[in-house]
Amino acid sequence: MPIHCNLSEYCETSNPIYHPILKVRDRYLVMYGGAGSGKSEEVARRFLLRILVGMKNGIRHKILALRKTQPAVRRSVFSLFNKYVDLWNLRDIVHINRKDMTFTFSDGSVILCCGLDDPEKIKSIEGLTGAWLEEATEFLESDFRELDRRIRGKAGTFLQIVITFNPIEVKWIREEFFDFKDYEDGTGLFDITKNPDDRFKRFKRVSLVGDKEVEVYGTSLLTTYNDNRFLDDKYAAVLEGLKNKDIIAYRIYALGQWGSPKGLVYKEGMNWEVCKEWPARNLFEKRAFGLDFGYSNDPTGIIEMGLIGNDIWEREHCYKFGLTNQDIAREFIKLGVTRKDVIIADCAEPKSIEEINRAGLKVLACRKGSDSIRNGISLIKDYFVRVYGDSENLIKEKRNYRWLENREDGEYSNDPVDAWNHLLDPERYVADHWFSHKSASFSFNLGNRYPA
Repeated sequence: MPIHCNLSEYCETSNPIYHPILKVRDRYLVMYGGAGSGKSEEVARRFLLRILVGMKNGIRHKILALRKTQPAVRRSVFSLFNKYVDLWNLRDIVHINRKDMTFTFSDGSVILCCGLDDPEKIKSIEGLTGAWLEEATEFLESDFRELDRRIRGKAGTFLQIVITFNPIEVKWIREEFFDFKDYEDGTGLFDITKNPDDRFKRFKRVSLVGDKEVEVYGTSLLTTYNDNRFLDDKYAAVLEGLKNKDIIAYRIYALGQWGSPKGLVYKEGMNWEVCKEWPARNLFEKRAFGLDFGYSNDPTGIIEMGLIGNDIWEREHCYKFGLTNQDIAREFIKLGVTRKDVIIADCAEPKSIEEINRAGLKVLACRKGSDSIRNGISLIKDYFVRVYGDSENLIKEKRNYRWLENREDGEYSNDPVDAWNHLLDPERYVADHWFSHKSASFSFNLGNRYPA
């Protein structure tokens, strides 16, 4: 799309559900719902369009795009802006600093892509005309408050914070944008939607500033994968497949309904955490790769793991559909993997293992048994896992991997749901390869609930 783009050209290449938000100038634009609905793509396009329109009208923009960690922002938000700079043929008017993850336009407008590993990072940024909290459920309320304070001043244009997320229950998000309340003094959060059944909602917050009532407006939009005409059928099938595997996840990621995964196998902060650094290779006492085969209905998952003391470090390297064995071998070779490195793969695919070995790699079959899943989980839980921040799908699997719930009595079984495991299965393969000599410390307690 050239710099002289117009709105009709923009709308022809986007999903119709998002066309009305081009007119939204409220301070808050909340875009939430299921996975695969195109929310993030649309926000990246929206900010680029604002800058292009501003260049024609003499308005400079400074946009701050955030994820919780620096590695995550590089893989997601920074990559999205890169994608549309290329698709819209903007290279001649944009300087890209890949190290700092900034886009500087010929008129002085800039997009800053940052990880909020340290909230102090944004305190020195002034003159923002817009900001984007991608995967907002990762952020703390204090992160949002600090960002909200940074969006201020007179810029000759509207100032806006865009918030995108899947509707996992997070208290501060519900209270800030969805829990409509009217207090006795007339302040509160109000739903002013003309059509209560519309997926577009407009709201306002009324606050007292001294003796004066101040109104701040926002718009929210609920979308699902059905709104994305560019989504491939395979991913749609994955989301629909959750219906028979994990009903809570199906409601959140397919239907875009509010929910909270319960009976989690791994508790963030207790069993694992997201980290922003990856250790030097020579620090690992053990190192290996895990491989889970997929093709049409499931992705191929590749995970790298390293051991330092009582910590397991993990990093996602591949989560793709439609890979042949030759493609998988090429993925490893691109990572610099050689026959000196160990790859542990699903033993159910001996032919695939042999084909990848013939490409010059060293792939070993994992061991499986009647209790291999539970024992593998047990071995992982004996250590604290640190997941590198750019491992988007691995983090999502950790946050959704649950024990199977008995629909009759609501109790949790000793078996996990057969979903969210395309990287967690190869995690177990490596753990078993490393630690199978250890006696399992996992304790089973049939009949009792696991804590949510």
